[in-house]
Formats: sequence, C-alpha cells, structure tokens
Amino acid sequence: MDLLNDSQVREMLLTELNEKYLGCSDTRIINELGLDFGAARVDVAVVNGIMHGYEIKSDLDTLYRLPRQLEYYNRAFERMTIVVSRKYLDEVKETVPNWWGIKTISKDQSRLINIRKGRKVSYQDPTLIIKLLWKKELEGLVDFLGLPKELKKIRKKQLLKILIEEADFNVIKLYVYNTLKNRDNWRLT
Repeated sequence: MDLLNDSQVREMLLTELNEKYLGCSDTRIINELGLDFGAARVDVAVVNGIMHGYEIKSDLDTLYRLPRQLEYYNRAFERMTIVVSRKYLDEVKETVPNWWGIKTISKDQSRLINIRKGRKVSYQDPTLIIKLLWKKELEGLVDFLGLPKELKKIRKKQLLKILIEEADFNVIKLYVYNTLKNRDNWRLT
C-alpha cells in the first residue's frame, strides 16, 4: 500500500463531512482555520451550532507539533477529532484527551473508520474565539453589541480586550460563529 499524504486524507475527510452536512445551510466547513492570529492552524473546522475541529496526521506527518496544537485546540473547540494514520494510532490514543474523537484510515485506504466517538466539552477560551474575527468584523461586533462607535477607531488588540471584558461570551460566540459561517473571502486552499 502507498503511504497517504495530508491532501489525500483531507479529501476523504471533506467527502465525509460534505455528505454528512449536505443540505445543512447552517453549517460551514472551513479549511485551515488559523487560531490566535496564526499561532496554530487546524486542518478543518466545522462551524454550526458548535465549532468542531479536525486535525489530520497522515503517514507522511510527524506528531512533533501535536502537543503544542493540543494546547490551542483544547481551548478553542467544543468538539475535536483527530484523523490519524494507522501507524500513529496507538500513540495518538495515549496523547489526545479522551473527549477527542479518533478516526483512522481503513486498511484498503478507501474510507475513514471511527475508533472513538468524541464528546462535546463546554469550556472555550473567550480570547481565542474572539480572535477569530478580522478587524472589520470586530467593528461589526461593536455595532451588534450597541457599544460606542468610537471603539472602532482603537487598535485591534485593545478592542479585543474591551469586548471580552464588556460582552457576554455566549453573545460573542454566536456572533463569531455566524460571522465565520457567512464570511465570503476565505483564502482559497
């Protein structure tokens, strides 16, 4: 059998997700979602009522970056699934938290197999979530929250700090998710 690379595994995952969410207008599948201004990047994110991250570790990847990625993913996503090559399966089972789902590639390399169903967690880091917004979108949040328009003129980092202190996280999260689902100009992958 040939070794599968990241894009081949991603194609399998995207096929599965597109079939699962076919006709769900409230769901957006996003490739390469950057977290914390690009400090980490999840391979695929699904945004609907929750945010579910998918990290791919193919035969040609290493697990070297996984511990650092875990730190971000555990704070950003309500559900997390790792799609892993068979060669890393045992190590991944020991490494990722038990709320994470685990999928691997079938022996014939034709589909993904669920190894462990993940579960939803309730904690998210409000700072990481609001940092998913671009500056113009943050300005839209100022309007959405009915805050003074002068706030739009301040620097992005200051504005983030004020919004996190002033607004209810559930309101921010709803705004962020809706913004991500409706964003037009994602960079093409």
